[in-house]
Amino acid sequence: MARITTLFIDKGGVLIDNTMVSPQYRRLLGEFLPGELGGDPDAWENANVGAAARAFARYQQAYLTAPTTSIRDWYAEDVRRWLYEMCDEVGRPRPPAAQADRIARSAHEYVVRHVDIRVPRIVERIRDFHERGLKLHIASGDQHADLVGYLETIRTRDVFDRVYGSDVVNVWKMSPAYYRAILADSGTEAANAIVIDDSESAIAWAAECGLRGVLVRRRSGEAFEDSVLRAFDEVSALL
Repeated sequence: MARITTLFIDKGGVLIDNTMVSPQYRRLLGEFLPGELGGDPDAWENANVGAAARAFARYQQAYLTAPTTSIRDWYAEDVRRWLYEMCDEVGRPRPPAAQADRIARSAHEYVVRHVDIRVPRIVERIRDFHERGLKLHIASGDQHADLVGYLETIRTRDVFDRVYGSDVVNVWKMSPAYYRAILADSGTEAANAIVIDDSESAIAWAAECGLRGVLVRRRSGEAFEDSVLRAFDEVSALL
């Protein structure tokens, strides 16, 4: 077997426990948005429940249809729509587009910088992979800017080389095309890399491109870090 030199690591479900972040996300929006737009913190928290669900539905629809804009532009337009929907629900006037874009970006940045994420054992293992000479890349469907923010929050940005969101390669992470794009962009041979992800579909798409994959499987009642470390043990066995 070819020697492994590179790891492509997903964010959500591997580095970050999304189930722990979601409630903090709403609370932090409730802290930030009243200072920009007025209104009650609880109202902003509640408004995000529906707005976030609708934004996710739009995301699902977007990757099923041919894009009319770049993915980067799609994200920029959709985050403004997300903010406007919350303004309507809270009963606050919609700010002009340029101001709305600034507020929406700042709101996301505020959340990412203030969310409480404690994964010390995961961070230790990631740093160990780096010290062993492996090249580490993020392979996520999220926006690049959000990914960088989360890596800085858990203090691991320095060990990652390229941070691939869908907007970086302009390919949704919904098919083998995504992995072909990041392999080409990073100059990586598929035989020399492993993908670590919590999605069986993602592992299957990567396999179609010749990549080996390790799936994070979280058992019922299992601590998040324990499930990730078990996958990291599988990676170590392949090195």
